[in-house]
Amino acid sequence: MKQPDEILSIDGHDIRVYRQRRRSFVMKTTPLGLVMFIPTRASLKSDTMRDFIREALRKLGDKTAPKDAPIVTPPDKLRVMVVDWARRMGVEPTRITVREMLRKWGSCSSKGSISLNTALCQVPRPLAEYVVVHELVHLVEFNHSKAFWALMDKHLPDWREREKALQAWMAGGTLD
Repeated sequence: MKQPDEILSIDGHDIRVYRQRRRSFVMKTTPLGLVMFIPTRASLKSDTMRDFIREALRKLGDKTAPKDAPIVTPPDKLRVMVVDWARRMGVEPTRITVREMLRKWGSCSSKGSISLNTALCQVPRPLAEYVVVHELVHLVEFNHSKAFWALMDKHLPDWREREKALQAWMAGGTLD
């Protein structure tokens, strides 16, 4: 994953800044925290940029992933989780990788490789399991068709609750 061009610390938020060939400013919450995409030549010190950052932080409020959340499941245990679930589901990934991913919790390649975001190490185990099962189901159904969701229901009947809980965790919510 590309390293951020800069990291801003504003009002207790660390914001990863990526410069891109674009015209607009975008700030969003990702599994790795707050990220901002800005035009290549934009100045972070301009009034326009300061106004954008202030407004974006206001809109996001406290809807950001918990900062400095502790490691719940180390990467090696995440890999073991994938192997265990793959065995239960009768699938076999060709490769399991844990790496920083900016926009996703996980992915499955057409060659059967499963990649998981390092940020999954910080989420509660049942939520990490949801992502693991989701990616493993893609080894059978490489889309989000009815057949895919039927397999999710078969292997993880409470996946909808876990998905909502993961979204709440991302938004800084609690899992009560």
